[in-house]
Amino acid sequence: MKVIPDIEVIREQFPVIKNLAYFDHAAVAPVHLRTREALNDYIQDLLLYGDRNYAGWHQKSEEIRKGMAEFIGATSDEIAFIKNTSQGLSLVANGLDLKKGDNVVIPDVEFPANIYPWLNLERKGVKVKFINTNKCDIPLCCVEDAIDENTKVLSISSIEYSTGYRNDLEGISKLLEKKQQQYGHKIYFCVDAIQSLGAFKIDVKKSNIDFLSADGHKWFLTPEGAGIFYCRSENLDKLHPVSVGWKSVRKPLDFSNIKFDLDHSARKFEEGSLNMMGVVALGASLELFNSIGIEKVEENILNITYKAILKLREKDYIITSTVSNKYRSGIICFKPKESIDKEYQNFIDNNVQLSIRDGKLRISPHFYNTEDEIEHFDRLLR
Repeated sequence: MKVIPDIEVIREQFPVIKNLAYFDHAAVAPVHLRTREALNDYIQDLLLYGDRNYAGWHQKSEEIRKGMAEFIGATSDEIAFIKNTSQGLSLVANGLDLKKGDNVVIPDVEFPANIYPWLNLERKGVKVKFINTNKCDIPLCCVEDAIDENTKVLSISSIEYSTGYRNDLEGISKLLEKKQQQYGHKIYFCVDAIQSLGAFKIDVKKSNIDFLSADGHKWFLTPEGAGIFYCRSENLDKLHPVSVGWKSVRKPLDFSNIKFDLDHSARKFEEGSLNMMGVVALGASLELFNSIGIEKVEENILNITYKAILKLREKDYIITSTVSNKYRSGIICFKPKESIDKEYQNFIDNNVQLSIRDGKLRISPHFYNTEDEIEHFDRLLR
């Protein structure tokens, strides 16, 4: 039984299905027709009227900000639009008052976007402590063992890009509460959510997240170059913008009255003009996901990846991603039986889009993929 009854109607929004079984959403996703329509409207208006209707598009961006905030359980004032995930994580790394002797804890399987901003702080004497995962699961006990009295930040992906492991964010937040009581100081909880946004429900309040960063070009199905940054309201005065501009202040349109009065919301992190096309695209995907329901999207993803797991097991492939229902995601990694390049090319030549990561093949189907496409994938397995 289909979780989403009108899935065939929804699939009409994705012209990519005419060309490919697209199993690569953990890399870069195709866009949908709503996105094209929304961007056409914006470009047409810009083409015919220039900035005459700027106020209307600004109002539209604020509506999208509010919608994106609600999508993750936040408020509008806690959301900034950013160009990519790295920018958001760098805002945290450079904006917190971290000093020599402090340390930041991250898993050793993180995508570089959640490693380099922290390693960049070593020049200031901030230490980066890696959780040893053996490129596998990340049990809470390993997270706990890495935290000590000098830990000021735990930064982790909601879903690990190379293993598909879905971290227990609520469990981590409770662990951090315990550690904060033990050591008597705040330990910030920072999340790279690019592999969850648009695939799994995110609730920043329920998970007690302090900072969250996510681009939209993966599971949220938008072009590259636009995403969201969440800063918990209690932290807005503690996170200093390291890059400021005309839009960072409370009255950005009062051009001739220079007063360096930073905005009291996350908008202070938007130093200049927005990537309005990117924001409009975020709005188009937001409408799509809200029309379906993120819970149904999540269930469809888990159903379709379960079918893929069964096919891989039937042909004795070694699956390196977790298969536990609590921790698995839309990412399935498996070891090739022959040359990885040969197997990869076989899929590509037969119109199955996937990736190579860390010496393994990786598929990442979305909610609109079907069992027929999994059957096609199965026929190509060695």
